[in-house]
Amino acid sequence: MSAPAPATPATRVRRTARRNARRAAPLRLAGGTLVVWLLVAVASTSWWPVYRDDSMIVAAVTAIVAGTVVALLGAVYRLSSPAVGLATVAAFTLTGVPAAVPGSANGVLPTGRGLLDLFAGVALGWKQLVTISLPVGSYEALLVPYFVSVLVVTVTGVSVATRASRQELGAIAPLVLFAVGIVVGPTRLDTSIVTAVVLAGLALVWALTARHARRAVAVASTVGTRVPIARSVLRPALVGTGTIVAAAVVATALGVVAPPSGARTVARTDVVKPFDPRDYVSPLSGFRAYEESDEADTTQLRVTGLPADGFVRIATLDTYDGVVYRVGGSDGAAASGTFERVPTSVDVRGVRGTTVRVGVTVDGYSGVWLPTVGDLERVDFSGRRADEDRSAFFYNASTGTGAVVGGVARGTTYDLTAVLPDQPTQDQLASARPGTAQLPALRGVPDAVRDTVESYTDGAGSDGAKLVAMLEQLRRTGYVSHGVGDDRASRSGHGADRITELLTSALMVGDQEQYAVAAALMAEQLGFPTRVVLGFAEGGDSGTDAASDGGTTTFTGSDVTARIEVDTAQWGWVMLNPNPTVRKIPDAQQETPKPVTRPETVVPPPPADQQDQDQQAPPQSDRDTPPVQPLWLQILLAVLPWAAGVLAVAALVLLPFAVIVLIKRIRRRRRRWAPSPRRRIVGAWDEYRDALLDRGHAVAPSATRRESVRGAPGEGGPGLAALADRAVFGPSEVDGPTADRMWRATDEAITSLRTGRTRRERFRTAVSLRSLRLGDVRRAAADSRVGLASSKGGRTSRDYDGRRPIRRRGRQREEGRPSEDRGTT
Repeated sequence: MSAPAPATPATRVRRTARRNARRAAPLRLAGGTLVVWLLVAVASTSWWPVYRDDSMIVAAVTAIVAGTVVALLGAVYRLSSPAVGLATVAAFTLTGVPAAVPGSANGVLPTGRGLLDLFAGVALGWKQLVTISLPVGSYEALLVPYFVSVLVVTVTGVSVATRASRQELGAIAPLVLFAVGIVVGPTRLDTSIVTAVVLAGLALVWALTARHARRAVAVASTVGTRVPIARSVLRPALVGTGTIVAAAVVATALGVVAPPSGARTVARTDVVKPFDPRDYVSPLSGFRAYEESDEADTTQLRVTGLPADGFVRIATLDTYDGVVYRVGGSDGAAASGTFERVPTSVDVRGVRGTTVRVGVTVDGYSGVWLPTVGDLERVDFSGRRADEDRSAFFYNASTGTGAVVGGVARGTTYDLTAVLPDQPTQDQLASARPGTAQLPALRGVPDAVRDTVESYTDGAGSDGAKLVAMLEQLRRTGYVSHGVGDDRASRSGHGADRITELLTSALMVGDQEQYAVAAALMAEQLGFPTRVVLGFAEGGDSGTDAASDGGTTTFTGSDVTARIEVDTAQWGWVMLNPNPTVRKIPDAQQETPKPVTRPETVVPPPPADQQDQDQQAPPQSDRDTPPVQPLWLQILLAVLPWAAGVLAVAALVLLPFAVIVLIKRIRRRRRRWAPSPRRRIVGAWDEYRDALLDRGHAVAPSATRRESVRGAPGEGGPGLAALADRAVFGPSEVDGPTADRMWRATDEAITSLRTGRTRRERFRTAVSLRSLRLGDVRRAAADSRVGLASSKGGRTSRDYDGRRPIRRRGRQREEGRPSEDRGTT
């Protein structure tokens, strides 16, 4: 028996490369997975302001574990991208409900309702997430966007880190996760700049280390010996890491010292508002309707747990145009015009005050505005319409105004948890300074307001003292009349002409509607940001008491009132009562006219005759519900979420296939438009060889072109191999027309491979990964042959393109250049 032939240098190089690859495989799986975990954990910090709940941590851990299992199984068993995508969808289905929709789960098992919410949340959860107030916790299915994002990012990141030739590209997915969290997050900068710098630094350090490690493995595979890790990997990686850390420190310092000015523009600032207060008439316009004889004694609300002298807010109005005070600004862009759904609770951590729990039962009251107390923290609806009211409830945290789309119906019951802000005393208010709140500019303010402020505050010193003097004078000289029944004539409305009439008449006669607006306009003249608040108070601020029985306060229509809120630098928003106490109105002849000249009014005054009370708007006029939608639109809106969910799932399943096809198209384009005709010819051959691989034809990595086409299906393979060999090894240069002919022949040969194939077989060929995942093997084999040829002093395969091997100390070496004789580029 003859002795085995001695191994050639090329064989030893290949054995060394395979041995190193086997040793590095477990390290690459573990190292790449741990790095992706770290990056995903850091990137998830941008989502914390959105949820602020332990359920987010549970969803994150579940998604990371499930995504890692799917990605590692795909790496170990070399599964195709379609198989990994299907496994991801299966993992999402099995673990999504208990992790992302815990309220619809049966322990750790999904339910039918939970699965519907889960898949609907993939398509619809994003819009809901940017139209709801933060944080959302585990409300409904709003955890689904985060869960599916982490799952997809983990599968993508771990797959790239364990399978791709450049594993550091796995950091791209966590970076995208971080950016998406900022986009759907709050308008204020809750995510630390340091976190963003740390995430980018980790990604750069990983890229730097992986690059040096890859270079060391390539050198070791080429020369056939081991390379010192400390000198080839650790030392340059540490130097680069130090540079990155220094740059990160500088970037962080700049971000802290000079933070971005102004509010951030995120998704929630540009979405269409689900509730627009401009669609509804100002609630202050229907003030007099509560005082009508049939409404004044009608029970509107029954409230339990309300503190003494408590105030129930209906709405806060901050925009005046000379005709009416309304909610939300003239263009809806003001902070008071942005209403959001409340998922679990409102963030009131910055409010100093007393926490109260109040129960409200709606009786005669109806309208779109939901009565609340103080700064709302939580609302819990009960009764048969609890779910509908909950989903239709919107809240504006800047003004404390709540609304229910469709209107608050009789019998609605809900519990409020709120904070009553601390209020200054009368003496403290005299030292108040104007705050910095931004409100819409007032328009149409009559000149009588300025003149009255000057006369009321003459002799007062500070801004706070002027404010106190103005309110005291308004309460002292004013008289209350609603103009109903036997009351003194008093027109309703609060336009510029009515406010001028109030301030310039011999007798100042009006009610809370006029006094609150006049006080608000005068406080603005003093420099205080001011808004009007409509609501219910004991006796309607008329000096009488509301009915109370066993801790339950009953508000009737006569208890309606209006007050003002001024923004102060010391206490924030402070509620003030500018209304005079009800007392007998003297005859006009007994009063001396005020020395205030009647200015030219903005709006022509109506006739002096008392307005017919029958012409006033009823209480429901400012609370009109939206019109009933046509049947076809209702059907369309009912079907649309399901269709969107199906399309989203289909897009999620087809996304991996689209990526594969796109990669192949980019590869073909790069080959088709190579810089030289010879490279274009070689690229055409590579395209044909990859088509054979995807078709299922076995092509050995070490086979020549002529060997590759033996037994190949289709036509034209031998001719392509001969033309490619002639272009590479021929004595003369090839020209552009020859390369064009080669590509035309390649296209015809690839077309012939599809002849007789079914549609399913053609699809599997198009999304096959055989030509992609064998690239590393071909490159390793080509590098080995290049190293062998160089050591013998022979000509390398790149010589035809004008490149020559590097000669050092009598040795000829080609660094990392593949052989085109074997059909690689």
